[in-house]
Amino acid sequence: MNRYDLVVLGDVNMDYAVAHNLSFPLSSLVQNGLIYWEDINEIPGGSGLNICSFAAKEGYRCLLLGKTGNDTAGLAITNWLNTCQIDIPHSWTSAAPTGKALIFRDSMDIRLLINNKNNANHMLSINDIEDNKDSLISCRVVYVSGYCISEPKTLRYKAALQAMIQAKSSSYSPVIVFDVVPHRIYEKFSFEEFRSCTQQVDILISEVATMRRFLGLGSKDEIISDTMAADTAKRLSQYFPRLVLRFGPSGCDEEILVDEVTGNFEHKETGHSQVTDKRGYGDWLALQSLINFFHILPLMPIQ
Repeated sequence: MNRYDLVVLGDVNMDYAVAHNLSFPLSSLVQNGLIYWEDINEIPGGSGLNICSFAAKEGYRCLLLGKTGNDTAGLAITNWLNTCQIDIPHSWTSAAPTGKALIFRDSMDIRLLINNKNNANHMLSINDIEDNKDSLISCRVVYVSGYCISEPKTLRYKAALQAMIQAKSSSYSPVIVFDVVPHRIYEKFSFEEFRSCTQQVDILISEVATMRRFLGLGSKDEIISDTMAADTAKRLSQYFPRLVLRFGPSGCDEEILVDEVTGNFEHKETGHSQVTDKRGYGDWLALQSLINFFHILPLMPIQ
């Protein structure tokens, strides 16, 4: 049985990212017809692919449980994953088109992300989970992007829940990590519904603001302070003893890491504002926390 370091469920997209921040804030757009010239990078991305990409660069063995379309973008992504030595399941392509994302940031570093609505990501099914059961129950970490449950009417919603149940049925007892995206997921679920979906989760990763909305605290307009972040972490730790909470102007300028199992606590700046390419930076931070804080991935990956 091949034992992976990570089995990841999440989006697989072709990203079309504007290379540099716009020279103006989005809020200033009041007239039609503006043309802005900038380089546009076409790069494989998505919540699932990003975490696998960062992990593979660190030497970890990854299986990406996702879907692409049987189209040009899907073929390009598949070839890219093969080059990066990231494994994919046998049932990989779908009749639906590959996920695509338009990404740009304005002069205030506000990000706008637009995804194609009907895409192959939603087509991951329970059959795909059953086909990859051996990998799920034998890996070190099952990493689930919140996008997998964000649309309860899709096949992927049930597939993600089944994957977490399968993992917890294993004697290997993989650690289940859940990254809470989209950040306004509280508009789709009550906290009780969210807790029901994440009852198998060992480590939760989220923004402070998202969890405060779930817990009925504060308002959308509040500016998160260190005290508010620490209080939110304390309240949330009764439900999720191990967690990562991020906050700041961009949503991930600072993070609080809590491990009630070991008693470890850390509050630090993430360096987000100094990074030139911010695409997938939150995914990189997540991987670093699994290695250096929670110590659930070995410093010497499986060979």
